[in-house]
Amino acid sequence: MKRLIFISLILLAFTSCKKDGIYDEPGYAIGKITSTLSAFSAITYYYEYEARAITHKGKKNGIDISNGYSVVGHQYLVVYKLSEPSKSDLNFRYPINSEQEFLDLVAGFKDKPPKP
Repeated sequence: MKRLIFISLILLAFTSCKKDGIYDEPGYAIGKITSTLSAFSAITYYYEYEARAITHKGKKNGIDISNGYSVVGHQYLVVYKLSEPSKSDLNFRYPINSEQEFLDLVAGFKDKPPKP
């Protein structure tokens, strides 16, 4: 029963990103994980990113991707809503290791935006 509730929460988190229109009008930034908070197999990732020369903070609930090592300081693609840069999604499909890697990734999204 707990597993079903947990899976439902994860699905809710993914659909809420789509509902807010983040991926409908995407802006892109590099997000850096600043801290995590875990309970059982669930975890909340806290991250920061810059959009329109303002540092924004976000959080993403999900499952632990760390495999026993700290992900604090790691960088991933952040997709934010252009009209509301404070609404964002940390997209774990795209780890970012350099500014050039980020620029190349974003250039590829002009024809096909990323998946949530």
